[in-house]
Amino acid sequence: MIRACYYLSMISILSACEVSPQAINYEIDQCSACKMTISDPRFGAELITTKGKIFKFDAIECMVPELLKSGTSGYSYILATDYNNPGVLVEAQKLYFLISREIPSPMGGFLSAYSNRDVKNVKDIMWYNWPELLDHFQK
Repeated sequence: MIRACYYLSMISILSACEVSPQAINYEIDQCSACKMTISDPRFGAELITTKGKIFKFDAIECMVPELLKSGTSGYSYILATDYNNPGVLVEAQKLYFLISREIPSPMGGFLSAYSNRDVKNVKDIMWYNWPELLDHFQK
């Protein structure tokens, strides 16, 4: 019995230390960069350090400068919300990023993320993959 309790305790401790994404609580969570309440589920982003610390953002344009300050190597996850699937965080490397004045984002960067490039009825499109977006912000 004692041995079984010990193993159950160890499993609980180890699972509590697991590094994994956490859903954004819209209208409750605050942006780690600008401190605004995260309110639009079409936008949002998240950084999770290798130690499990989670940083949530109301817009990709809030997350990227923070990421560039510290470098990309200390993170287990770099996530952004797929505009067409509100509230769904996806690894940034798997997304396409669009800058278009026709799709305003919370911080005015006109930046949104998509799992594919199928965006209709939008002109003035500038697409980026993840490395290109980082490069764009560094300029």
